[in-house]
Amino acid sequence: MKLVKRMDFEAVFNCLPTPTMVMDANFNIVAMNQAYLDVTGRDREGLLGLNVFTAFPAGGESRRQLQESFERVRNQGVADALPVLNYPISGENGLEQRSWSCTHVPLFGADGKVAFLVQNTQDITELPQKAQARQGVPPASENFAGSPHRRLQMVQVLNQTLLATAHQLDRLFMQASNFMCVLRGPDHVYEMANVAFRELVGGRDILGKTAREAVPEGASQGYIDILDRVFATGEAFANRKMRVVLQNDKGKLQEYFLDLMCQAIISGTGEITGLFVEGSDVTENVRSEQRQSLLIRELHHRVRNTLATVQGVMNTTAKSSVTIEEFQAAFAGRIGSLAKTHAVMTEEFDQSVSFEHLLNQELGCYAEDLGDRIRLRGPAVDLPSQIAVPLGMAVHELTTNAAKYGALASENGRIAVDWSLADGAAGAALRWEWSETDGPIVKPPRREGFGSMLLKRVLSQQIGAEVNVAFEPEGFRLRMLVPLRSER
Repeated sequence: MKLVKRMDFEAVFNCLPTPTMVMDANFNIVAMNQAYLDVTGRDREGLLGLNVFTAFPAGGESRRQLQESFERVRNQGVADALPVLNYPISGENGLEQRSWSCTHVPLFGADGKVAFLVQNTQDITELPQKAQARQGVPPASENFAGSPHRRLQMVQVLNQTLLATAHQLDRLFMQASNFMCVLRGPDHVYEMANVAFRELVGGRDILGKTAREAVPEGASQGYIDILDRVFATGEAFANRKMRVVLQNDKGKLQEYFLDLMCQAIISGTGEITGLFVEGSDVTENVRSEQRQSLLIRELHHRVRNTLATVQGVMNTTAKSSVTIEEFQAAFAGRIGSLAKTHAVMTEEFDQSVSFEHLLNQELGCYAEDLGDRIRLRGPAVDLPSQIAVPLGMAVHELTTNAAKYGALASENGRIAVDWSLADGAAGAALRWEWSETDGPIVKPPRREGFGSMLLKRVLSQQIGAEVNVAFEPEGFRLRMLVPLRSER
């Protein structure tokens, strides 16, 4: 095999007849060929390392047009052209007004970002004068409607109009809030992709790659099959809230929901040449709908449970009441306690209530009247709703019985509630103790009322609590261990 020597690209660059200059991403000059030095009348050492706008200062419209062109190339990674740019530079006679035709091309680094910009520039200042001289028309004359100069001007105006339109469409495409991309050929090669689409796929370098190469996780989810079908049949595809898992900018898979549309790009001859994909990320909307649906199901569940609780309270209160008046008073108090517990939970985002709040809710009114006869001591413990509701009713029953028969029925009676966190059989648990002292002599009840049934049966069956009740002569005492299971 014949070996070919490695080409000296720097020598080729310097021999190019077209004036060419290279800048870094901050528009600092890093290289230029001899043709560029000749047309600008500058020397290499005087330009290297300078910012292009320091080397060639200008203001107004000229500076704006050139800077915007540079920024389009750097920020969007696309080539850009200025068919006619009026830009002054220093000459033998001071600052000279010159006309240029410029093309700017990006050079990408290993990270896929624009590292350098190449400027190819032609001095077209003398074209109108040369065109007039060939026609024998004085430069100052305006009578050259059919002259090459007039045609050149018309072409330049048309080019500028087309270029401005192209730039406007490109900006609209790149800055659109919806994601968009253009795929070419049966392998679906990414030809264009706007900012929203690149963000959707985690900022990956996808231009020039096939859809299968650029977004491989989409193949296993059937999205390549959709592209193949649209390209083969020409029938557009549209779907709402499609689930897709994509790699984000941290390299991790993330779930999205998309409104997606894909349609064929058809040439003038009727041939399908590519695909246009457009859509919007509706993940947050879907998440909101899911949360709303969950809350509605939770509401239905809570209502059913609450109605069942009310019915149970009513039936048990009726069985333990001797008179209708006694039933009304007891039932109203218990429903009021239940309502207060639910009201507190609905104010919290996670539908929980602190244990200390349940105690203050029932004992607070007595604490104001009885001074330091009520003592509450323990750490902050939040209770999920399934535990807070029955436990709140238990505290209500304990308080009511203490006011009727126990410590709160005596002038010297005291109540102490102490609690702590403990390790139970099912994990974290609330261990608490209710102690009454210095009240009337305590006797066990002759019949099981609502409070006894709630403590001994409901709490153990409904929330798995371990309950120990003691009717000691010096005062009523209750010890309880409540598993703190999560609500789901």
